[in-house]
Amino acid sequence: MPRGTKRDARCAMRDAALPFPTRLARVLRRIIGAPDYAAYLEHCRVAGHAPGLSEKEYVAEVFESKGQGVRCC
Repeated sequence: MPRGTKRDARCAMRDAALPFPTRLARVLRRIIGAPDYAAYLEHCRVAGHAPGLSEKEYVAEVFESKGQGVRCC
């Protein structure tokens, strides 16, 4: 029995459609924790709602939220 959801498959297909340099940049941003406004816009489009934040607001919110979560170290 396959494990996963339809949404997982859809995200994988969406990422595979992107050019390699774009996928690489997206992965590197995830690794270092940098904000990815393009991914946020894609999420809003797929979810069916308009983006609520400008790029400047999005970046400010991401950096403001860093360090406010539970940390183990």
